[in-house]
Amino acid sequence: GAEFCAPMTAWHGHVNYLLEMTGRSDKTGAPDYIFLPVYLENKTSEKVARRQYCYYTQYSTPLAMSISKGKQRNRFLAPLVNYLYNPYYTKIQLYRILKPIVTDSLSFFEVAAAYDQALKFKQAGIDHLTKIYQKESQTADDIHVVLLGRPYTILDKSMNKGIPDIFAALGIRTFSHDMLSPDEEDVAAIESLLNELPWHYASEILRAAEKTARTPGAYPVLVTSFKCSPDSFITEYFKKMMEAHHKPYLILQLDEHDSSVGYETRIEAGIRSFQNHWSESKVMQAANPVSYPSSLKPKTETQLTGKTLIIPNWDNISLKLIAANLRNSGIDARILEETETSIQKSLRHNTGQCIPLNIIAQEFIDYVEKHHLDPAKTVLWNVESTLACNLSLYPHHIRTILNAYGHGMEKAGVYKGALSFADISLKLPINTYFAYMFGGMLRKMGCKIRPYEIKPGETDRTIGKSIQILSDAFYGKMSKEDAVISVVELFAEIETKPERNRPKVAIFGDLYLRDNKVMNQDLIRFIERNGGEVITTPYSSYAKMIANQYLRKWFIEGQYLNVLTSKALVATISQLEKVYAKYFGRILQEPEPEYNESAEKILSGYNIRIENTGESMDNIMKIYYLTKLHPDISLFVQVSPTFCCPALITEAMSNDIKANTGIPVVSITYDGTRSLKNDVIIPYLNYSSKINKTETLYKND
Repeated sequence: GAEFCAPMTAWHGHVNYLLEMTGRSDKTGAPDYIFLPVYLENKTSEKVARRQYCYYTQYSTPLAMSISKGKQRNRFLAPLVNYLYNPYYTKIQLYRILKPIVTDSLSFFEVAAAYDQALKFKQAGIDHLTKIYQKESQTADDIHVVLLGRPYTILDKSMNKGIPDIFAALGIRTFSHDMLSPDEEDVAAIESLLNELPWHYASEILRAAEKTARTPGAYPVLVTSFKCSPDSFITEYFKKMMEAHHKPYLILQLDEHDSSVGYETRIEAGIRSFQNHWSESKVMQAANPVSYPSSLKPKTETQLTGKTLIIPNWDNISLKLIAANLRNSGIDARILEETETSIQKSLRHNTGQCIPLNIIAQEFIDYVEKHHLDPAKTVLWNVESTLACNLSLYPHHIRTILNAYGHGMEKAGVYKGALSFADISLKLPINTYFAYMFGGMLRKMGCKIRPYEIKPGETDRTIGKSIQILSDAFYGKMSKEDAVISVVELFAEIETKPERNRPKVAIFGDLYLRDNKVMNQDLIRFIERNGGEVITTPYSSYAKMIANQYLRKWFIEGQYLNVLTSKALVATISQLEKVYAKYFGRILQEPEPEYNESAEKILSGYNIRIENTGESMDNIMKIYYLTKLHPDISLFVQVSPTFCCPALITEAMSNDIKANTGIPVVSITYDGTRSLKNDVIIPYLNYSSKINKTETLYKND
């Protein structure tokens, strides 16, 4: 049911067609095996930038494999061919998957030699195409166009809507961007922007765009895909680049429809614009000077001394404790104020990016103006990310929104740092962890008690008092242990009904939405009002679920300092945590969880590799441990913002989640409008409530 971009939909369709061929009585032309290589990241010599494939690409093979049933899954050959491993690893994988299915004897050296030969053949082809462009673009005194886009959209006739043929029919020479081969000098002006981009193809497209902008007679045509989140970012940067060069351009967006109607008119208009510009440029005495806007010059804040640090408000409990911890370290830390008005205002900045980015930018503007802060002395905090989703571009793109807004906001800083705040001070991580733990435990205890409270509102009042007590502890006014004891005593005094027969609903999904009651339309209380009991996961527990997976990832990536510091932090915290856990256990009445299962085994049930990362992988780990710790869960609710890549991947796995756990999944996508989204849960809650009541009556009999 997830709605992807056109290339992803086509990929899914191709695999499904091949599988259907094998199921027919007439198997003429049906494949014995389907080759679905896994692409995660291009290993490069660049020390600053990562060159990952987009999030959809990284999970395209696992999702395609999920189409198959039973023994059909053995038909897939899915080696990991692009990652940070040595090429020897790829050769080993190819050998291992080919040897069992090749009838003749096959040696590793034959496979390795064939792989090397294939790479040489590919490089020779690229070199040949580059020479063709160099020759053709320099010998003709006329315009030509360069198609910018991913190769599977601009080169595949089933995807490109005949766009290259339309240009050819109009007498315009057309080239693809991978024929340009720009060098470092060609792209020096946008080097800092390229270093911010996490994606392989996005960086290649902008490199070629810069080269095209600097080439007389060359005009760029950017071919994008509808619902492609990376394209939504690079389209904005592409426009700014062309405007800086005073050069006309054309943007064509592909969708799932077959018709090319509509493209012809736009292409004809684009060609006229290109020809007019070319004629004018030949008679001009000098070229217009190129001045790059700030949106093409990424800049992040590094100095926090004497400044107010504003933190996005994705959890109004834990983040208040984190702010207290930061203030205790001498930092004027504050939390953004999430409102429906700010969320709706933020949508005017959105051109296809996941909407939390725009919300954070708008709420920062609103907060600074409401509290009369000096933008030049105010800094917005963002998490630093190396994942393939949009998160890594949040800091830069938010800054472009602030610059475009003006009114002094262009002077504000944007800081990117770790969730532990270790980059600010090495004294912060341990207490940061406990802030997440205590905040998560408050929410967890509230969800356990509130549905059964006798005095309405008492649980929420207790949570409010508890936040203040714990904030005082993080601010250094009392010990954390004494604070936890006081909080638990307050919860123990809440009078509750004896029955505990509500269906349990576990919430997972986007971290910005999950505990954000404004953005998710107060989902927890909505579920409670409609007869359910919510299971939540503290961020501290979430971190332990995925810790080993990310330690392994960092080791592969060479981030040895991260590995060492994280292991030391875990060792220190694990002992201290037990002291507090026993107090919270008095209310929660749950066994102490252990998160020691093999991640590889858990992920294999969804065809996900151990090298995959991101929120989708995290969700699968969380689902596994939730069902292990709470076997009586009746429903999973996945919460997602519009235009979120990991959310769509997880939503596409909902059938596999139900098959593996026996628990249905309801996916809710929040678009920032006031339209009610949570009502879709009600039928599931009503059904689960009837089942629970029937089981209770049966037990009583």
